[in-house]
Amino acid sequence: MEETIKTVVSTYFKQENVITQHQIGSYNHYIDSVFPKMISQFFPMRINFSDKQIKGIIIDIRNIKPTVPMCNENNGYERLMTPILARRRNFTYSLSLSVDIHYKILSNENDVNIVSEEKIIKDVLLCKIPIMIGSKYCVSKMQSTEECKYDPGGYFIINGNEKVLISQEKIAPNIIQVFKNQKQGKYSLLSEIRSIPDDSYSHPKTVSVKITSKENKYNNYIRVSIPHIRTEIPLFILFKALGCFTDKDIYYHIIDNNGSSIDIEIIKILRLSIEEANEIKTQNDALRYIVKYINNTNYTNYHNATEKIKMDYVVNSVLRDILPHVGKCMIKKIYYLGLMTNKLLKVYLGVSDIADRDSYTNKRIETCGSLMSNLTYQCMNRITRDIKNFINREVSTGDWNTSKSYDNIINDQNIGKMIKSSYIETILKGALSTGNWGMKNNLNRQGVSQVLNRLTYLSTLSHLRRISTPIDSSGKLIPPRKLHSTHWGYACPSETPEGQCVGVVKNMSVMCEITLQSHTSTILSNIIDNIVELEDTNVYEINKSTDTKIMINGNWIGYCRNPQTLLGEFKKKRQSGIINIYTSISWNTIDNIIYIYSDEGRCIRPLFRVEEGIMNIKKISKSLKGCNWNSLTSDIILDKCCVEYLDAHETDTIIIANTENDITYNSTHVEIHPSMILGILASCIPFSHHNQSPRNTYQSAMGKQAIGIPVTNNSKRFDTFSHVLYYPQKPFVSNRMMNHINADKLPTGINVIVAIASYGGYNQEDSVLLNQSAIDRGLFASTFYRTYKEEEKKNQLSGEEDIFCKPNMDDLLFPKPCNYEKLNSSGFVPENTYVDENDIIIGKVMPLKNNEYRYRDSSVTIKNNENGYIDANYIDTNGDGYKFCKVRIRSTRIPDIGDKFSSRHGQKGTVGMVYREQDLPFTKDGIVPDIIINPHAIPSRMTIAQLLECIVGKSCAIGGYMGDGTAFNHNDVNSISQGLESLGFQGQGNEVLYNGTTGEQINTSIYMGPTYYQKLKHMSGDKIHSRAGGPVVSMTRQPAEGRSALGGLRFGEMERDCMIAHGATSFLKERMLDVSDKYSVFVCDTCNMVATANPRKHIYECKKCNNYGNFSQVFIPYSCKLLFQELQCMSITPRIKTY
Repeated sequence: MEETIKTVVSTYFKQENVITQHQIGSYNHYIDSVFPKMISQFFPMRINFSDKQIKGIIIDIRNIKPTVPMCNENNGYERLMTPILARRRNFTYSLSLSVDIHYKILSNENDVNIVSEEKIIKDVLLCKIPIMIGSKYCVSKMQSTEECKYDPGGYFIINGNEKVLISQEKIAPNIIQVFKNQKQGKYSLLSEIRSIPDDSYSHPKTVSVKITSKENKYNNYIRVSIPHIRTEIPLFILFKALGCFTDKDIYYHIIDNNGSSIDIEIIKILRLSIEEANEIKTQNDALRYIVKYINNTNYTNYHNATEKIKMDYVVNSVLRDILPHVGKCMIKKIYYLGLMTNKLLKVYLGVSDIADRDSYTNKRIETCGSLMSNLTYQCMNRITRDIKNFINREVSTGDWNTSKSYDNIINDQNIGKMIKSSYIETILKGALSTGNWGMKNNLNRQGVSQVLNRLTYLSTLSHLRRISTPIDSSGKLIPPRKLHSTHWGYACPSETPEGQCVGVVKNMSVMCEITLQSHTSTILSNIIDNIVELEDTNVYEINKSTDTKIMINGNWIGYCRNPQTLLGEFKKKRQSGIINIYTSISWNTIDNIIYIYSDEGRCIRPLFRVEEGIMNIKKISKSLKGCNWNSLTSDIILDKCCVEYLDAHETDTIIIANTENDITYNSTHVEIHPSMILGILASCIPFSHHNQSPRNTYQSAMGKQAIGIPVTNNSKRFDTFSHVLYYPQKPFVSNRMMNHINADKLPTGINVIVAIASYGGYNQEDSVLLNQSAIDRGLFASTFYRTYKEEEKKNQLSGEEDIFCKPNMDDLLFPKPCNYEKLNSSGFVPENTYVDENDIIIGKVMPLKNNEYRYRDSSVTIKNNENGYIDANYIDTNGDGYKFCKVRIRSTRIPDIGDKFSSRHGQKGTVGMVYREQDLPFTKDGIVPDIIINPHAIPSRMTIAQLLECIVGKSCAIGGYMGDGTAFNHNDVNSISQGLESLGFQGQGNEVLYNGTTGEQINTSIYMGPTYYQKLKHMSGDKIHSRAGGPVVSMTRQPAEGRSALGGLRFGEMERDCMIAHGATSFLKERMLDVSDKYSVFVCDTCNMVATANPRKHIYECKKCNNYGNFSQVFIPYSCKLLFQELQCMSITPRIKTY
């Protein structure tokens, strides 16, 4: 059975772009389906005029055609744009959407209405949309020679930068949630729903049913908050406005109608609400009541409108936007409002629990397609408004008035002014480049778009599968951060950041997918025979506790008398592929509701199906050879449906066994493999189930900081910075997931011999000892690349353009105090030339007019404290035709004291000392450890998995095979020890070592063997900093801040206290005053105020007390003098007491 599971998992990960499918599939759906539907919501559009001749114009957009991405050169030449070209030349990798514009003109001639022949303007550019790498519109598959072989896709290229859209959690639409009112006001409980139709991309309409918070439960009112109305409307008035007139009808829509005591209690609570609406008899009365509370800001010309216009507005807009997901049928809205009230009152009476807002059943995930759809919808609103304004202007003042030819209203010449093709591109590019998601007036989310982390291959995969919860990360809310039971299998329990973002940022489990929208019409047609629709039910006869309600995506369809039959038939059709396999069905027996969901944003995952206590996959294991993943998810090809996709809703109603051995008679499903609950990074930790959980979380963070090989095309990329390890290795002890996601093809560490011992006293706490001879052989040596970018910009005022060249020093205004000699005539340093912070690497000048100097120097130097060799110069032109360059500098990083290293088990440590090989302990075979760590590190952190890795790694190194450390495999420690003993070693991994200095045998045996270690990006050479003098800030005259600015060292309160405690007060005064910002002032001895003084001319004056003779010189920090001046601005005068 183990081989069968391996085959199934391998089949799953052989799918194309499976790691980033939630991003790529969402983007493809956005271009193929969502965008055309959005266009059909706005068009055809009719624009009416009061003109006598032209009565209206009907405009339609049809035939949307995406085109391959093209790059337009400045000389007019057009070429295919590839991702590597976009990265190098700072382009945005985007496709063009062209459309056909159809329009008709409605005119009136001689009192006869005439409809003109439909005219077509073909291939009009509607917009440009950034292309997602790996999507069906990306050309990287055709031009794959220069791309990374293992690139996962799922990101965008904006102005040459790789950007990823972080999936966002949101409250699920069309689900009734009852919760306590957070604001301590007059309402205690709310029953809320965010309603939005399936194919709509506008903002959801929120409806809230509220109950007041008086202590006597029979003394409370129920009111409803609805869109467009500025105050809460009494419940019974709203029912009457919707067309439910009698009080009896209303409360029958609310109660369960089962004769229970709960129904009686509900009716008693409703008494005051009935009395509140006593004066409202008819629907018109209710509408007049609502008219009084229309939100004036949403309704133009409110004060000038007649009552009929206001009534029409309530009917056509207000009532339409109440629960729009159920459609326009008022009967359905009445039933749904009754259900919301019923749920509210049951929670109020303590019969039901309040909604769990952190459960994944009440949340949805917005992927890139959904996020871009919302933004595009707002853009289309603006575009249609601009089209109307343009047509109105053209009809009233356009050229057609002179020629009287209707063809001149819309033609090839002015179509570009009517449809601004750059608008959507500008908004999407702006949102993707800044991360501020929304239009200018609605920038409600930050950090949605981020620069893709390319430090390691695993950090890239992890970044693409990240999920963010849009709450304030600095807030103290605990529940949204906690691991929820519904996260099982969907969110990784280990991978989350430390600090204020803990639990707010999550990562998807390796087999978690996110659904796309699928049509409900197929579902409805397959279950309609078992349903009594709401329009056909009698509210007096229906028993809501025995007749099962059917909800499809939150839309109440009707009742079902045989729920078991419906459930069975639905699942059979889903297994056969008749109903979409990602559709979920669950029966909430407490509320007696069957929920069916086919909406987008649900987290789903595959599980093995179990029938009669036996896994279906076991029955057909012989037929698996050559099968693809899709054949396992239905019974079309194989005899049985072996794998079923389930979401959090359906998971609540089934019994899942963890392994085959845990299956009982009532189990319905079993995990494909227990390790599939982990995320990308956590699943690459060997034997992770033997570690203390915080250590797995630490490794999930440090795995993103490890240095290895991030991409296979590093030589063709000009990233801002990158690290490449010289001699990376596959780990001896790997796991299956690393193989499936190609992590072993782009490794991030080295198998080193690790001894766990105290030796020399320099590996206390988290310090480690390193072997100098191993370092000399290239152990953990790496190359650091940094790219400097510059372009020839144009001065908008003078019209002059910058020039790349080797400057003539005599012509330069303000030349830099650096070495220009290494530049060639083009202004660049030849490749493989050594440069440091004193060298110019890009020579650039700006022409000056009317000046004795011809040029101003704009040359580029390397950052402070950096040096290296010129690795590559790339010179080209950007989209505007200006020349630009990218200069990549490489420098070698050799391990040194202070550098950070880590195992794959969260055992991080810095290098405390580097010993020569002859000074380190050795075995009888002459094996010398590369790293020595402190023995206290293992028991205190409980990273038993590292000990297991060491033993298995030792067996692998000698036996010549690869170890399997997949989590939750039942590894027997005794069998591992026996395998090591059979190779002639001590079974527990201990070795007899000899002192490298004396040659004597060490009295205790030392645990030693190969362990996979990672070098992290935190290196002491990048952080070490000291100075005796240097730049100061002009305003405060104190040393500048930061290593990059050659600033001073941070000296805070605790450092000051430490110096005082050591009695080093003179040192303290010298460092913080004498060599910092010492400043002298003269103080009047009479009034103790700072006086006006000129010591050179011996002129002193105190304007306060007219003293001209008695003064004392006082030394204070210049920043103190600034503080005194600020206080004086507030009419507070400080005095300095002198004795």
